Amino acid sequence: MASLLQSFDTCTLHGVSSFLDPHSLGSIEAAAAFDHCCFAESWKTLRMAAEQRLMCRPWWRKQPGQLALPTNHKHALREVAVQLKNLAKVPDSWIDCIRKRSDTVIVIQPRLAESVPTTGMLQQSSGTEDNVGPSSARRQQQGQQSSPPAVATVPLSIGGSRWDAFAVGVHLASKCLGCVGEAFLLGAEFMTIRNGQRQVFTVCFSPMSGRVFVRFPAGEGLVAHPLPDLVAAACGSEVELDAVEAFMFVSTSGNLSFGRRQTARGQNGHVEWSGELPQEFLPPLAVEKNASLTFQIDKLMEKAQISITWAGQMLPISAALPTSQHTFDSVWQNHEW
Repeated sequence: MASLLQSFDTCTLHGVSSFLDPHSLGSIEAAAAFDHCCFAESWKTLRMAAEQRLMCRPWWRKQPGQLALPTNHKHALREVAVQLKNLAKVPDSWIDCIRKRSDTVIVIQPRLAESVPTTGMLQQSSGTEDNVGPSSARRQQQGQQSSPPAVATVPLSIGGSRWDAFAVGVHLASKCLGCVGEAFLLGAEFMTIRNGQRQVFTVCFSPMSGRVFVRFPAGEGLVAHPLPDLVAAACGSEVELDAVEAFMFVSTSGNLSFGRRQTARGQNGHVEWSGELPQEFLPPLAVEKNASLTFQIDKLMEKAQISITWAGQMLPISAALPTSQHTFDSVWQNHEW
């Protein structure tokens, strides 16, 4: 095997690496009794492929001053592989209120009274790499500024270009779902470029209140109420909700739909849909779009857990869209974020 690999030129190594995963390549490298430098091109090929996938993730934004990947292609590939496993990336500085329990589970809890954001601080922040926040030493000096803002967004690493379709499903659980209210929103971000500047247009949905929100790049907002308020609907009912699932689907044509399903006494209900928000309502020149989780921690009254149960190009069969999907027809009103 060693003599055979030793006879490969660079082009052949590129071809071989296309058929090997990192584990297999590492095993062959360990077994070969000659200069390991001949495998550099193979590791480089795998690294480049992984970085290309990573660039599609909305939270992967290389910024000036950000530490570069190791020059060793094998070591760099290992770091990229770790980042590829992250469906959501939550800034470490938000840990007191928003914390990742695993790759697909996020726990949120009410903000401590002494950490409420002060007047004048940013009212929205995104959990992208360029907003991860200061180091621990600076956080001790800045205090309140390290906590999540009133509207904190965590992009999910699922999305695509203007004509790509994607679907997301989440499971919301809490000892008191009514105390969660609109503290958690499932949504989509649409990125446009205007006058050379990146602008983000957000549409999100509250599984508990049934309301759909829009946030424009300048901060203005709209709100509509396509589905009943679960908290109000449960008043006087003997059936207590165990959990609520929320779904979002963005079609290839750009239409957007939100759905939810209630779980009570261990039984799942049917999925109810908001109606299809037509593409005419969304940014016409969006060059990129991705799913996101939005948190309004100051509205949270009880600890809750959000589990990402589905992420893909289509909805799960159990939550398929109705064959005759109606158009979103709720009345829009101004909303102040």
